[in-house]
Amino acid sequence: MYIVSSQRSSDFSSKMSARSMSHLSPVEKKRFPDGELYIRIMDNLQDQDVTVVGNTRSEEDILELLFLLNAVKEQKPKSITAVIPFFGYARQHMVYKSGEAISSKVIIRSISEVAEKIVTVDIHDTASFSFTDRECINFSPVESIARNHRKDSINMVVAPDDGAFEKAKAVAKALGADSMYLEKKRTGPTTVEYEKETMNVKGMNVLVVDDIISTGGTMMKTVEMLKAAGAAKIFVTATHGLFLNGSAEKLRKMCDRLSTTDTIVSDYSTINISMDVMDYMGEKK
Repeated sequence: MYIVSSQRSSDFSSKMSARSMSHLSPVEKKRFPDGELYIRIMDNLQDQDVTVVGNTRSEEDILELLFLLNAVKEQKPKSITAVIPFFGYARQHMVYKSGEAISSKVIIRSISEVAEKIVTVDIHDTASFSFTDRECINFSPVESIARNHRKDSINMVVAPDDGAFEKAKAVAKALGADSMYLEKKRTGPTTVEYEKETMNVKGMNVLVVDDIISTGGTMMKTVEMLKAAGAAKIFVTATHGLFLNGSAEKLRKMCDRLSTTDTIVSDYSTINISMDVMDYMGEKK
């Protein structure tokens, strides 16, 4: 198998390649004088099984991924699989207000024009898969996260809201711990309050789990409440770490350990989910 990677997913792809003994194809990426993107894959991929890896976090990431997929297709490979470690733009999967673009529909259909199979990691909403008839697999980070915390004697796994509770329950089960989520009530158009009476973590080692840390506001509020409730140690983890506005450094100072998977590279992406994804893909063949 050959692996073709976008520039910002090169670390993820390198670990996938090493895990499977696959060949990581070199890619030439440059800009024309007017700033337009140029992509060229240096290997001959005709009649080969090819996996293209790239995030859709930004507009540049999306364009590079689509160019890579096209460059692979033009060589007439045997098969094409798209692996999207962080599927950005999955938030908008329906029209909420008249005139809105459905971003996840645009992206997944563009990828589907080339790839026969699409693999995502903890996508924001699998409703995006309804826009394609291609095989779509959403890899769960539960076992990867649990393995990272098995030595931390976790007593309680906490979801910052009910939306992340299923993941928290699954991680708790893998760790032999209890689980809970923080109940919120809306106090205004843009403000919420947590129901403090739901907190029963005194003297416990607590793991807070979510799918993504963006600005970190929800996580910071959760950690503050857990501290106030008497938690002994607090560990924070998420699948994807965007860490906007310096939130990683702020969170790290507040908890005992901060960790994310390597879908997005940072100083805190210590959970090597790339290898687990590669193993999972091998099992599904």
